[in-house]
Amino acid sequence: MKNIINKYIYLNGRNVIFGLLSACFFSLIVLDSNKYYSVALIMAPSLLFSFVVGKMCYEEDSKSTKEFLLSLPMIKGNIVLEKNIVGQICILVGMILVNGIFLMVNILRNTAPIFDIRSILIIWIFLIVYNTIYVFLNYRLNYSKTQFTTYIIVALMLVLFKFGNNFIITINSINLYLLIIIVVVVSYISLIITKNIKWRP
Repeated sequence: MKNIINKYIYLNGRNVIFGLLSACFFSLIVLDSNKYYSVALIMAPSLLFSFVVGKMCYEEDSKSTKEFLLSLPMIKGNIVLEKNIVGQICILVGMILVNGIFLMVNILRNTAPIFDIRSILIIWIFLIVYNTIYVFLNYRLNYSKTQFTTYIIVALMLVLFKFGNNFIITINSINLYLLIIIVVVVSYISLIITKNIKWRP
């Protein structure tokens, strides 16, 4: 795990910084109001994923690079698996950034901080599925074929812009422990799927 993180920071450090800055910038949507909390929860991790994992997928997309990677004496599934692991780290870091910025802004305004664990878990599940689809399409097809998946994020963002408060109210009745179990199960299944993706050179 440490080696994977070091690799991304060393090879992709500038994009990691850009991703963190973009996630922080989008989280400033709290300056408008807390009603966009769920929008920030989905967009900050997505922007971070796009800058970090998306950029690495783009750099690996050329045929010569893929052929080189496939020729290396290593388990090819691990190359794909690391994209999933880094994607899940992006979700975690993005969620921390959103909640940290929302907390600070609300403290400065002397207003009630917002923290909705159910919203976090449900969006976390969605983002794991989204990241898995993205990585799957990248290695089974190619980088350009993954780009249509961004429309899914944009569409959900627009829905949450309109119905974000209703979303939070609606999910309040969902069992918290069930959501935690689903996150763990979906995360595990996602790791298994990505590790076993067969590359298309």
